Amino acid sequence: MYIQNVACVGVGLIGQGWATLFSLKDLHVCMYDISEEILEKALERVESNLLFLEKKGLIQEGKVVEALNGIKATTSMAEAVSRSDYVQESVREDYAVKRKVFAEMERHAPGHAILASSSSGLLMTEIQKATTMPERCVLAHPILPTHLISLVEIAGGVLTSKETLETTCEFMSWLGRSPVVLNKEVPGYIVNRLQAAILREAISLVANGVASAEDVDRAFCVGIGLRDPIFGPFLRAHVAGGGIERYIENFGQSNSSRWRTMESWTAIPESAAKKVIEGVYEMEAVRRETIDSIERVRDEKLVEILALMGPKHPFY
Repeated sequence: MYIQNVACVGVGLIGQGWATLFSLKDLHVCMYDISEEILEKALERVESNLLFLEKKGLIQEGKVVEALNGIKATTSMAEAVSRSDYVQESVREDYAVKRKVFAEMERHAPGHAILASSSSGLLMTEIQKATTMPERCVLAHPILPTHLISLVEIAGGVLTSKETLETTCEFMSWLGRSPVVLNKEVPGYIVNRLQAAILREAISLVANGVASAEDVDRAFCVGIGLRDPIFGPFLRAHVAGGGIERYIENFGQSNSSRWRTMESWTAIPESAAKKVIEGVYEMEAVRRETIDSIERVRDEKLVEILALMGPKHPFY
């Protein structure tokens, strides 16, 4: 399937990142949202993203203007998707909202267009129920910041066609992304389930007075965080144990003792939430910086890490 015209439906942070990425690949991009004010702010953010990439030498001079010239913005869903080969939805994380948007996207999009959701945890089986052609509906979940992080999680619903999954994977690879495909649907997919497990234990450590929020973050960043860009949990265990089978044999009991003392919450207790909120606002970075400035530092450092990781960076 040839993809040249794309639409971004919903242009918050995630949609802005998609628009940035699409525009850099010389695609015709149409951004849709419910108000001119939202679209204006989104275009400003896309331009800011592009200028940042230019400043870092990740795109050629002159590419910013060229990319921006390939973007249109509209408050009309029909105008946004009527010529699209691929539509990327990034609206609020709510089944009712997404079903309504998918039904509207399908009403106006060409029959061949892929309808993709940026959902971070909902199931496509439930979303595609609102459509008459569910076989072309798919999840394509990016990781913030969308235009910098290459991973995209792809998952179909029970009625998603094999062709839709394959085409979406091929399209993401062409964009310079690193797609991973879920073999079965599960809330939160891979990344957010891993993050949820880490966050629950981080909250527990603070709530139980084991360490401050700042020290928990420091332990992650200066400890396992340094290694995580290189090793995932399975390869880390394989190397640490001198083989995965030996790791399971030698460290199974010690891991079991840790798991037995960890929380199994399915909701954050009010007392724990209070301690975590207090702890975060006591952190030096939070006291000293705004959220926007923290985000800028993240992106600056992320570009340096990506450069060290080598030529697989999508903008090289």
